[in-house]
Amino acid sequence: MKVLYAATVLCTYLLLSGINTPSLANDSLPKIKVVVIDAGHGGHDPGAIGITGVQEKNITLAIALKLGYMIEKNTEVKVIYTRKTDVFVELKTRTQIANNNHADMFISIHCNSVENNSAANRAESYVMGVDKNTANLTIAQKENSAILSEKNHESDYGGYDPNSTEDYIILSMYQNKFLDKSAILAKEIQAEFQAIGRQVREVQQAGFLVLWRAAMPSVLIETGFLSNKEEEAYLASEKGQTEMALAIYNGLAKEAHLPTMNMQDVKNLANKKPATTTSSTSNNQSSGVVYKVQICALQEKLEKKELEKRDPKLKNITQIEVEKAGDKLYRYFTGHCATYAEAEEVLTSVMKKTGYKAEIVAYKNGTRITLQEAKELENK
Repeated sequence: MKVLYAATVLCTYLLLSGINTPSLANDSLPKIKVVVIDAGHGGHDPGAIGITGVQEKNITLAIALKLGYMIEKNTEVKVIYTRKTDVFVELKTRTQIANNNHADMFISIHCNSVENNSAANRAESYVMGVDKNTANLTIAQKENSAILSEKNHESDYGGYDPNSTEDYIILSMYQNKFLDKSAILAKEIQAEFQAIGRQVREVQQAGFLVLWRAAMPSVLIETGFLSNKEEEAYLASEKGQTEMALAIYNGLAKEAHLPTMNMQDVKNLANKKPATTTSSTSNNQSSGVVYKVQICALQEKLEKKELEKRDPKLKNITQIEVEKAGDKLYRYFTGHCATYAEAEEVLTSVMKKTGYKAEIVAYKNGTRITLQEAKELENK
């Protein structure tokens, strides 16, 4: 499997080797309609841990939600989140969400850390591409190691080993037609970081799995170093998270023909209605509504591996959760969707993979409600 993977990627590299390192010219990105915001890590994967115990997954989620809120309130761009709560999402699923929703831009937010160097204190932006820099290798391997907690990572990622330098080099050879536009956005975001007083370095290329299959311009942002006590405190603060989200927003806005904002504009957003009604993700964020797809109900509680033994088709469902519904009844679900439309896509996929007559159900703050109630809350 690994040999096939290596050969495929190497052939891609040879075919695309004529692509030059992106010229970061002032060629603006086309006007965008859909942005996918990816908060790195989540659930059982905390990501980097700061000196005082701050977890990367919480910072990335806070910045992602603030960024999405700014976009939704100030533009007509639809925002889709790979996660809006503290849940684990597989790396391949994050990119699939962007591809399935025909996103125009994919932004993945992370925090960095480094051992034995508490002075590291910069923000960095990466695009998918070739780079043999040892520091970039370490960062990419660290972020890519999230796949080790995924059950089928060997088959899902073609045998890629995040601890293998050789595999990293092969993966980093993968360049796509969106490299130039990705680099343009990354450069603008870095300029905005610098404008608010953050230390930065030039846009870097590296082999990040979360960017690997993105069929649109995509950027991975390391917002700072949690191994630096001052940076950890900054990124954990409301002020730091808002400033970082605003810098990312303005970087996107300047290159995608969107209105820019300052901190006073952000403060005024609370009294401003969204510029669009096409996206309901922000409404659901405040309403507390979550849609799930109920696969089946059984009179016993089974682990996923036991379910798969009873019906091999369930191996095709990556995440299954169980809920006790009575003394001897358990419901089995997949999906954690912010909108009914997203849940419909999951439902279609589940029924196609399993043949089960699955159904969409809704919850508000952990309590099951009717779909009618959920839709009313979603449309408020």
